Amino acid sequence: MIGIGVDIGGTFVKLFVMNEHGEIFRKEKMETDYSRGAKGFIAQIGDFINAIQQEFPDQRVAVAVGAPGDVDNQRGILRYNPNLKFKDVEDWPLAEMIKKHTGVIPCIANDATLAAWGVYEADLKRQGTNILVITLGTGVGGGLIINKELYQGSNGTAGEIGHTKIADIATGPLCGCGARGCLESFVGTIGIKRRVMDAVFDDPSSELAKLVNAEKDFKVELVSRAAERGCKSALKVWEDTGYYLGIGIANFTLVLDMDTVVLTGGVSGAAKFFMPALKRVLEHQQIQTPFKRLKILVSQNPNIGGVGAAMYAIYHAQKDHTLCK
Repeated sequence: MIGIGVDIGGTFVKLFVMNEHGEIFRKEKMETDYSRGAKGFIAQIGDFINAIQQEFPDQRVAVAVGAPGDVDNQRGILRYNPNLKFKDVEDWPLAEMIKKHTGVIPCIANDATLAAWGVYEADLKRQGTNILVITLGTGVGGGLIINKELYQGSNGTAGEIGHTKIADIATGPLCGCGARGCLESFVGTIGIKRRVMDAVFDDPSSELAKLVNAEKDFKVELVSRAAERGCKSALKVWEDTGYYLGIGIANFTLVLDMDTVVLTGGVSGAAKFFMPALKRVLEHQQIQTPFKRLKILVSQNPNIGGVGAAMYAIYHAQKDHTLCK
């Protein structure tokens, strides 16, 4: 069996072709092309799927698509996403459009949800029972494995840790979703950048300020470079990031009693700087039982979303499922 994983992002789309043994036959990265509208974009993905079907005519081809935002996994519809700039769609019927172009009924799920399956299969080798995977980037997403199965909730929105509230909903920092006080507004790259700019203003002679002022575009990697050089301002930014992330993880753990939390995405590359503060938050929880055996890990696979989508496509096709349910 062949699994095609499609990981849709606001800037790029990653496509992976794998078999049931985890072998990767092909991986491609293409720009998210807005010039031809939503139909043209889906046609581009459909052409890729059709080419793979022609390449493997004797094998069943299964497809899973990870989409950023609010996904109706039962009907294969992307209900809402602030980061995709297609203006000609509302309640985007991804499954229907891809089926029309390819004849394949794809599995549609939130991108962080499929990344969680990739972590579970590829990184953890299915070790662990209840797992939270947190994607740390511009946005902060989450995916859940509960009792060794992908858990998407009643509406397909389970795992949205980034939009749980850790500050006042009236006065907290503004999140990309339009609300205030979300975890994402503290530990996503936009929230980190806000604290960096405050730090640069407070200490314009710091190593962090020099690196930020020397670059046109802000990159989280600059904060890590300054921290490597012992910059107190940069180290404080990461310490605060760990503190806020620790609060978010503590809240989820108290509700779900997970055994493993896995961090992935660009911000997770700075884990060595923010992990001590994160763990201190967990160690100071009054109810300690769910934290005593909790493992906090970092995924080293930058393509875990696409890999997870391909693996999940195969997993569900083998169980004779057609849509993510």
